[in-house]
Amino acid sequence: MSSDTLPAVKAWEEFCEQLKAAGAVLARPTTPRDDLSQAEGLRKLVRLIRMGFEATLEYADTGHPEVYPLVTPTTLGEGETSDARYHQALLDGRKTYVLSGTRGEAPFIEFTVYAGKIGLDAHSAQVGALTERELQVDGAGRYEIVLSPERQAGNWIRTTPEANCIFIRQYSHDWSRTTSATFHMRERGVEGERPNVTLAQVVAALPRTAGYVARSAAIWAAIVDQARLAPPNRVIPFVEKEPSPEMPTGHRFASGHFRLAAGEALEIRFAPADVPYWGVDVTNYWFEPLSWPSGRSHVNNHTAVREADGSVRIILSDRNPGAPNWIDTCGHAEGMMMLRWSRTSLPVPAIETRVVRVAG
Repeated sequence: MSSDTLPAVKAWEEFCEQLKAAGAVLARPTTPRDDLSQAEGLRKLVRLIRMGFEATLEYADTGHPEVYPLVTPTTLGEGETSDARYHQALLDGRKTYVLSGTRGEAPFIEFTVYAGKIGLDAHSAQVGALTERELQVDGAGRYEIVLSPERQAGNWIRTTPEANCIFIRQYSHDWSRTTSATFHMRERGVEGERPNVTLAQVVAALPRTAGYVARSAAIWAAIVDQARLAPPNRVIPFVEKEPSPEMPTGHRFASGHFRLAAGEALEIRFAPADVPYWGVDVTNYWFEPLSWPSGRSHVNNHTAVREADGSVRIILSDRNPGAPNWIDTCGHAEGMMMLRWSRTSLPVPAIETRVVRVAG
């Protein structure tokens, strides 16, 4: 490279070199070698570039924060559920922000401030949270939340100097009939438009983006690999002595890894209590949900057809078994299963599974 190479060119070439390392996740001994898993893994690496660049540059101006959709059909991969809509904004925990908008119709909503973002930072921990149970809404259906280190009247989430993002989750049993909340965020006392991007900002964002691609792909693949060490086709409740600092508020989980041969299906049975929300999703090896946002590979407590005794029988398979509560594995021979059990102190129910044959 000549000494007079433009800084922008140099930054781009170094970025491309850094990205090469992320591809190693495709060749790990534990990574499936079938064409579908390899194709989805390669696609995920490319998708992660966009996701990382949005977090490190496009929406990274904490003086002019913007709430943006974090999960879309092409930006996912953390075991999300098709019953949720996810938004995020980056912030500086030393400053004071006002987040406002209309509440919308989703039965459940969570505003969670984190110190650290998984994949981007070394650690991630919940700093504070507010759910629909505490959220104050006026007669016109509007809300206002203050995010600041100092206590505020009304809706308030405490921040710390380490806090750097707010994550918003909305849950609905049927998004075709649900109006989303709206979000507007500003730093208190700051007016005017976001200034033009600078070369220094882009140059600084590129290595952080490359690091995010490599770390994020490896983190979620490692989580799936850990699940694959256990016997397949079982769904086991999480056992935690205390809530994980990275978990959302008001949820418990059960999970497992399915592995099915041609013509096989997995039957899942449990007797759910009458709780506000539960839902079952499946993902591919890369922890990307197969049903977001279509709901094609998903069942929840409003859509499930119950047996005569009140239990639920769910069938996972790549062909329609001609029975209710079918979760389509979309041609995947293996992947992850996740049960969310939410807004209740009742324990996660015992879950029985067995592999059966599918006719046809």
